[in-house]
Amino acid sequence: MGNSIESRIIAVLGELAVPTADVTPETTFEAMEIDSLLLEELALRLQKSFGIAIESGDLVPEQTVAEAAAVLEGMGVPAA
Repeated sequence: MGNSIESRIIAVLGELAVPTADVTPETTFEAMEIDSLLLEELALRLQKSFGIAIESGDLVPEQTVAEAAAVLEGMGVPAA
């Protein structure tokens, strides 16, 4: 996996019962069939995990795991 943020995103998706065996950093949330409600739950869990505030719309279905990790990194989450 590219960085620990991506790994954590994928781990949380697994906790939410999303099949992650074929997920790569280039996989979009849309491709994983994640709806807006599940995306909000992902954001809530990542907020708790990283101790940051994720606003509605920061994570969107069209994003890849890597793009979402970059957004979180921009919020101050360390990549390593």
